[in-house]
Amino acid sequence: MAKLDPTIDSSEFHGDSAQVLSALSEILASATFWNADRLKSFLEYVVLETVHGRGDGIRGKTIAQDVYGRRAETDGDPENVVRVDARRLRRRLSEYYEDEGRDAKVRIHIDSGGYTPRFETVSDAEAAEIDEPSSAPGPPLPDQPKHHRTLPYWVAGAALFIVTAFGATFSIYGFHIHSSEISASSDRLVERQAILEKSPAALQAVNMAEQARDLIFPIFDVERQRLSLGFFKEAIRLDPDYAGGYAGAAQTTGTLALLSAPGDQKETLKTQARSYAEKAVALDPTDPWSQSAASWAAMANGDYAEASRLSTRANAMAPTDLHILEIYGTVALANGDFQLALNLSRPLIEAQEKLHRTANRNVYAVANFFLGNHAETLQALKIAAEQGEPVSSGMLAFKIAAHQALGHTETAQRHAKILMDTWPIPIDEVIARIMRDPAHPDRVAGYLKQAGWSPPD
Repeated sequence: MAKLDPTIDSSEFHGDSAQVLSALSEILASATFWNADRLKSFLEYVVLETVHGRGDGIRGKTIAQDVYGRRAETDGDPENVVRVDARRLRRRLSEYYEDEGRDAKVRIHIDSGGYTPRFETVSDAEAAEIDEPSSAPGPPLPDQPKHHRTLPYWVAGAALFIVTAFGATFSIYGFHIHSSEISASSDRLVERQAILEKSPAALQAVNMAEQARDLIFPIFDVERQRLSLGFFKEAIRLDPDYAGGYAGAAQTTGTLALLSAPGDQKETLKTQARSYAEKAVALDPTDPWSQSAASWAAMANGDYAEASRLSTRANAMAPTDLHILEIYGTVALANGDFQLALNLSRPLIEAQEKLHRTANRNVYAVANFFLGNHAETLQALKIAAEQGEPVSSGMLAFKIAAHQALGHTETAQRHAKILMDTWPIPIDEVIARIMRDPAHPDRVAGYLKQAGWSPPD
């Protein structure tokens, strides 16, 4: 399945898609799915493909390849894994809508016989009668996001607040204001109640920003950045005084600036990233997210020393926050400080932490590559794919390079063909745009070319 070149055009995030994406984020953060990372990756993939207008192209083969990193020629029958997980996902969705999601106004279904999701709107009357048997299905939402019915944003916020309150006894990762861990303490609930007392819009702004934060990685996916940016802009609209909306917008525009080729567009994105970051810090300088976003914006503007200083500060403020760690580690990689990146991520790996949907294991893999530990790179990337952590063109490039460095020529060549077929982009240039020292991406490019990879014409 062809991916787009990692540059951003001027078209805006389509607001109607936010209803489906908000429903998706509520599912991913629910207690029903809290220990099902592979199923969450499966669901996120098929929903995002459909929102992007590629629903008709979803097949078992593409899911096996894009979500699990498996192919028939090397992994037997990977589609069998997809079929089994699809059945598990349907059951889990059914459990979710029978319990936590029974009041959901937008529902996501994966019908038997296929993998393309169907989106359904449920009216208030239907939701009230949801326990009543009925042979008539609810009105379906078309696959194309431009036709989705627009629902009030406070609906999703209210539902999410209920989920958070009832889920306080679980370690549900992903919804946090100053920390990535939700404990059973009452502090978290008190914080959200205080925000709700300010206004429902303020609570929904927090919800929108926190949902989008879990969508940022992998950074090589431009469409993912655009979708996340749409959430952050909506959070800013809902509560202009909430720092998280600006912090998230700084990260996504900074990423788009890093991925863009030199030119006016890149300069505009760099300016936007810096402006969003300055606003986030002005609103809440003690928020680790604000400092982390300022670090990312500094890196996007080529100030790697400042990026390192600010990411160090953010980590000192929230040393266990996995989102802060993934930015700190990525800044260290871009800056060429591979030992620091390894030191940041290794304790998580050695403790066999579930890293959920963050890029920390990928940071560990890339750090090991540049330190010459190529076998460790391959092992880390394998586990990352199996556990539903970010899979991208960039990580496949490092996988190819590691195989080639170890002399696994046939395997490297096979994966190089996959990279060219699946992501026909100049990945060597993309990696070079992120890293400070051109010698480092040149090493990766050299191995890629030895394996037979070549950039698109």
